[in-house]
Amino acid sequence: MKPVRLIAALMLGLAVGSALAAERPALSLDQAVAQVRQETGGKVLSADALRVGRREVIYRIKVLTPAGVVKVVQIKTEMKKEKR
Repeated sequence: MKPVRLIAALMLGLAVGSALAAERPALSLDQAVAQVRQETGGKVLSADALRVGRREVIYRIKVLTPAGVVKVVQIKTEMKKEKR
């Protein structure tokens, strides 16, 4: 690859990466876990994030309730632009 094309490709990659990094979920995974812990009073067993499309994130949180029941709670949140 010619040096000019290589530099252009690297600059484009950095620009795209910066644009993508400027979006974050409105609710973080830690906040979602704390919310589920408070609402259920249980012990969180696991927590995963799944990005759906460009604008939505689904948190899947597995919790052991005080009654001994394992529940899976899903919380949807949208991506939001960060202010710089």
